[in-house]
Amino acid sequence: MQSLSSSSAESGLLAEKFHESGINGFFRIMSANLHQQNGLADRKANIMISINTVVLSLLIGSMARNIEYWQNLLLPITFLVSTSLTTTVFAVLATRPRLIRGHVSKETIQNRTAQLLFFGNFTTLSLEEYEETMMTVLKDDDYLYRSVLRDFYAQGVILNRKYRLLHLSYNAFLFGMITSVVSFGVWLWVSKI
Repeated sequence: MQSLSSSSAESGLLAEKFHESGINGFFRIMSANLHQQNGLADRKANIMISINTVVLSLLIGSMARNIEYWQNLLLPITFLVSTSLTTTVFAVLATRPRLIRGHVSKETIQNRTAQLLFFGNFTTLSLEEYEETMMTVLKDDDYLYRSVLRDFYAQGVILNRKYRLLHLSYNAFLFGMITSVVSFGVWLWVSKI
């Protein structure tokens, strides 16, 4: 009987340790995933910006030198320029940083609603206030976990916005390129008639 109770006490202890290590593992994985997804979104946006600014530069440079030659292709070129410009705008909007400033006060700290993991919030505090506030957060497990979860949520909202804008950028690129090629094909067909 004693071995049974000691084994159940040990298993309870193991379950508690597993739970804490599970929470820590969850936070590490979630943080790594959000960081990876953010980097991926930025790389995709940079690809779209690079490709389309090169296309715009080449088109505008070529047209400026030989406007008479390009006049016959005005419609396909207009579609291509519009496509590149729209795609670039959405990609830049996806990577453009938003300036967010939160207000941290003694009341928000006492109410445990202050979000201190985002630099836009804690840089409004003095160093001494920041250290004191962070020590308060670190001593309270519930507040600490909720702060981390709020930060994950805020990062998720930002990632959702980035990916929506990237989706629009890629759609504009896809449909714009198809429209440009079709209009160029129609121009070739009409010019041969």
